[in-house]
Amino acid sequence: MFAKKLLVGALAAAAFISAQAADQKVLRMATESSYPPFEFVETKTGETVGFEIDLLRGIAERIGRKLEIVPMGFDAIIPALLTNTADVGMAAITITDPYYVSGLSVLIRAADKATITKVEDLNNRTICAQIGTSGHMRAQQVPGAKVKAFNNVSETFLELSNKGCDAVIGDRPVNSYFLMSRPQTAKDFYHMPVMLNTELFGIAAKKSNKALVEEMNAAMK
Repeated sequence: MFAKKLLVGALAAAAFISAQAADQKVLRMATESSYPPFEFVETKTGETVGFEIDLLRGIAERIGRKLEIVPMGFDAIIPALLTNTADVGMAAITITDPYYVSGLSVLIRAADKATITKVEDLNNRTICAQIGTSGHMRAQQVPGAKVKAFNNVSETFLELSNKGCDAVIGDRPVNSYFLMSRPQTAKDFYHMPVMLNTELFGIAAKKSNKALVEEMNAAMK
């Protein structure tokens, strides 16, 4: 079941790795590389960087493996794990035993600050969210709301800027990073202070590979 990012019954730092990858000492990371600050492509170098990239690279080094990044759409990560296309899924994935505590927040245009002062003011409005995420699920719970779903989070911000929706619901650190990384236009937006929930980010995995789960949990600690 998806949540932002996914409700996965997995242990913290759990991971699946195929026999082939183990022989090659490679740890393949499935990720959606347009979710700053957790993972994003550095424009100058074309390299995928971010908090989760650094975290998993550190874990991979500690267990003697080379990190290989496999970019894909967010909704393709779990199928990639199930089909052994990737060994590890990380993209701000929500589980029960986390390495990061996050939560959903609401971003609106500064011009609407006087009329949208609380979550209930989103009723019967148009809300943008990334498809398959807990932000998307939360937007669908707003009474009377029209929800626009996009493949990546940057499209939601663009749609808000173009007045195609009244608000974006997404992870608070991602909304915050969007504003921080665009100081010239940050004044055009307002990040509502309310947190809609608390979410716990972890690493998605097949639960059956207990040996690697234990190995990665030790590396995480």
